[in-house]
Amino acid sequence: MESSDLAARAQEQDVNSQRALVILNVQRAYLNSLKRRRLVQIAEETVRQRGIIRSQVDTLYRQQLKSKLDLDLVQVELTNAESALVKTKNDLKASFADLNRAIGITGPEDYVLEDVPIEVRPQRPLEALITDSLSHPELQRAKEFARSAEARLQATKRLYLPTISAVASAGDYEVFDTSRNQRTGGWWTAGGLVSMPLFTGYLIENQVREASAQQVAAESGSQNIEQALTQQVTTAYLDTFTFEQLIKLAQEQVKTAQEALQLARERYRLGLGSIVEVTQSEVALFGAQTRLAEAQYDYKIAEVTLAYAAGLTRTGDAANFQP
Repeated sequence: MESSDLAARAQEQDVNSQRALVILNVQRAYLNSLKRRRLVQIAEETVRQRGIIRSQVDTLYRQQLKSKLDLDLVQVELTNAESALVKTKNDLKASFADLNRAIGITGPEDYVLEDVPIEVRPQRPLEALITDSLSHPELQRAKEFARSAEARLQATKRLYLPTISAVASAGDYEVFDTSRNQRTGGWWTAGGLVSMPLFTGYLIENQVREASAQQVAAESGSQNIEQALTQQVTTAYLDTFTFEQLIKLAQEQVKTAQEALQLARERYRLGLGSIVEVTQSEVALFGAQTRLAEAQYDYKIAEVTLAYAAGLTRTGDAANFQP
């Protein structure tokens, strides 16, 4: 009975574990879709800006103020930007398909996504997060299974013990005789039985051996899950710090690239610089903006992964994406 109760509790923890995993998968798919959407926005703005430059250079070329080489270089960079836009749009559609699969629905692979604020927040100490992971539903399920296997082993070992059974009964009977005015009879009986397994064809021994192997396997599984969660917490914890640093670096790169592009355009307008400076500055800005967007959303993905591994995922977090 104890083993069955523990197994039932393990199944309940399994449901909680699967729910937490579904929440994590939805969060990651949603954040990945937001990242892909942001990359599309960056690519669209890049195409727009390069289209403006291309029109300006084309006008100057027609007025014979700039060479055909300048126009060709600008056109090449515009084509590259358009190619990048096509790729990012396809990636966005693929991310919507992943989001559909994570949610478990079928339908149009197109969403109007609500943005999630990207805030770099200080994390709790790693030791505290590892301690929190001990309450993870997956680990609790494994521990319940281990306790169930231990209870089953102890119950199997008790088959070696003798069993005692007893029975007792009593009664009386009356004879229908009006001439006799006394009790005519009664009876009682009692008995006992002691049963001890002397030889069962090694049935009990094999049952104990099987239960013992199941207990060892369940305990080993629990330890493996605990170690895996510790590793996952540690990895996600370090990832948050890595992406935090990448965000800071990317923000500086974006600022520098914007200033460089503005300067290159002004130099080109005044005839002090070449179109190569402009195109190189545009490429640098596009790369910096892309790296910033990727670092920001990868940080958020690492954050929700850390929350899952530490056992902090709650149903309400699926909407707020807060660990």
